[in-house]
Amino acid sequence: MPLIFGKTIVAAIAAASLAHAPQDQGASIQQGQEAPVQESAPTQQAKNTFNPQISLVTDFRWNAVDSDKTVRKRGFLKEAELGLASDVDPFLRAEAYISFSDEDGESKAEVEEGFARYNNLAPGLSAKFGKIAAAIGRVQRNHADQLNWLDYPMMVEDYLGADGLRSGGGSLSYLIPGARFNELTLEVLDSHDKGIFAGGSAGAPVVVGAYRTFLDFNEDSSAQVGLSYASGPSPVPGTRSDLIAAEFTYKWVPGDPGRSLNFETEGYWGKQGGDDERKFGGFAAVTYEVRPRLFLYAKYDYSEIPGGSEIHKGPSLGATLKVTEFHHWRAEFQRIESNFADPRNVLNVQFQWVIGAHPAHKY
Repeated sequence: MPLIFGKTIVAAIAAASLAHAPQDQGASIQQGQEAPVQESAPTQQAKNTFNPQISLVTDFRWNAVDSDKTVRKRGFLKEAELGLASDVDPFLRAEAYISFSDEDGESKAEVEEGFARYNNLAPGLSAKFGKIAAAIGRVQRNHADQLNWLDYPMMVEDYLGADGLRSGGGSLSYLIPGARFNELTLEVLDSHDKGIFAGGSAGAPVVVGAYRTFLDFNEDSSAQVGLSYASGPSPVPGTRSDLIAAEFTYKWVPGDPGRSLNFETEGYWGKQGGDDERKFGGFAAVTYEVRPRLFLYAKYDYSEIPGGSEIHKGPSLGATLKVTEFHHWRAEFQRIESNFADPRNVLNVQFQWVIGAHPAHKY
């Protein structure tokens, strides 16, 4: 790994270690979540302006088994993500997530997200501007370290790119008044060079509309449901692509500690410009806590790749040991099947830890 990469990571760790340990309760970095409203007067400086919240999340991988003989098995630091967040002033909160990753032995630095958010522009109304994760489905909004398994589902990579659709633009969200959480989101984003929306520009943006709600069934169980639609330029000049995404997440967390269940499923129905028919990609996954801090999971992926007749699919089985909320070990076996290559069996081991302002738990 190049020397500059190592120096960057050391500097990030030092910065996180020097950050003040005591913090306000609930003042933690959380990708994609709204920050609390500041109570200070407009002329008063925000209390954490000169003390931004800092976190560093690392993802170490070991390719233990791979039936593809052309792939070199190795142990490597796949990613180190530096997170920064602070109140700019009583009106605006800024967040940035910078990824230092290893891609086939080469180091790469990239801003995964970097945006500022206005809260309470009007009752229930908020907006953010910058590089953001598009509100398409639920999974691709999250960063990789927030997943219950190793990597994004196959459909995300096939339809939106390896890390999903993250691009510059603006997002406007409205929380509908009422006892139940109901949120509407409208976004205008520059497209990027991957997926079914490749080939656009700021002058020909991707437009995204999304709705999500929460359902409380009882004290132990709840669900999140969402529906989104995106339309934008396609890789084929003069044509447009569109994508419909539906999501459902169910959680069962009884009073008895050490037992929980999480079920997630999501589907994409996408039509790339130039295609004659709409393609489908989806996944379903269940994660069960068999004993305190030990989770077993099973996931199945299916994806019809846009722009052709290729399909790949396969099951994944894994186990996660969350030693504490700050670090975990994970092992995952995945079988990849397709109509264009021989079946592939892969076993990966992950060691992940976080220091600094620990991200709050997502739903």
